[in-house]
Amino acid sequence: MKKSLGRIAFILFIFFIYADANDLASYSISANKTDVCEKEAITITFNAIQQDHTDNMMFSLKPKKSDDYKIILLNKKIDDKKYHNSNTSFKYLLFPLKAKNISIDFDFTIRTASDKTVAQSYVDDHDGSIGIQTSNTKVKITPLEIKVKKLEQHVDLVGEFSFKESIKQIQINQYESLNIIYTLTGEGFGGSSIQPIKNIKNTTIFSEINDVYSKATQNGYKIKKEFIYALSAKDNFLIPPITLQAYSPKSGKYYKLTTPNHQIKVTKIDASKLLDDEEYPTNTGFMIMDSIKQLFIYIIIFISGYLSAKFQSSKLKLKPQTKEFKEMKKTKNPKELLFALVNNNLENKFKKEVKMLEDIIYNKDKLNFTTIKNRVLKGLR
Repeated sequence: MKKSLGRIAFILFIFFIYADANDLASYSISANKTDVCEKEAITITFNAIQQDHTDNMMFSLKPKKSDDYKIILLNKKIDDKKYHNSNTSFKYLLFPLKAKNISIDFDFTIRTASDKTVAQSYVDDHDGSIGIQTSNTKVKITPLEIKVKKLEQHVDLVGEFSFKESIKQIQINQYESLNIIYTLTGEGFGGSSIQPIKNIKNTTIFSEINDVYSKATQNGYKIKKEFIYALSAKDNFLIPPITLQAYSPKSGKYYKLTTPNHQIKVTKIDASKLLDDEEYPTNTGFMIMDSIKQLFIYIIIFISGYLSAKFQSSKLKLKPQTKEFKEMKKTKNPKELLFALVNNNLENKFKKEVKMLEDIIYNKDKLNFTTIKNRVLKGLR
């Protein structure tokens, strides 16, 4: 028993020595689960704490790319209210894509700057064009090991989802269109390749996908997606039943999301009678108006997204330029823009852009600075 306790104490001792091996800062990395199935959502947390309190300190963390997984930054929280005592937490969402033991590795960089350097940068930085100079130290960290099990059957979705349809009628004439909407909601992984109706014989299909929302959370992507269809035909046709295969990591069970089939009846109208003004003047007018109505339905479906985007763009342009906007506009290189974002406490709002700027500066990634700057300016309008 004493030997076992001694071994445990030794292992813990080695771990904490490694975590504090760098004199500048200590770190810890953990996952909410390490034994999962393919495409099951995992939350990874990385904490870095300043140990050397001589200078100002910032932390950069970049996950290494791999075909074994997909990883997204959920949030980055910085606590630097105490003098020379920075504490930063990174939280990531990860989806393992292959059934195997995978290693999640990161590039961890500690950046330091003396009070004199920071003060001098503010003195020289009259127009926001000079970035603060930092001393950078790369720290080797132990990769996080995840065991990934293979799913027993093919699935379209992994997580907790629901799938519904909305259809108002099952009878039309040959000049009308039938509208049906399928709605997928839930949280997890999947949905990007789903296409409820692919083709129906002798039927014309207009379709549009409306991504109502898609947000990364600790349990996966929280989504609501609408698949909108307008169907027209000269003869009766069948809308087939839709079945989506899914797996719930929460319950450990496979399940199906289904919608019923619909037999659509298409009635015939004699076109020659529609043109007979003497016998059917009212019906002719009705059919013309109905055709116009259907045309507007198609137009609304396919250009609503475009008009919405233009409207949002117009609204943004009407806003006056802020002090932050003017500062960002003056920047001439990645370091200047990164410093301006941090200096104006916009690091969380533009976390994707901050990460890309750090990749350019510290990892020599060939990203387009102008594109990143324009994204920041657009977000500040």
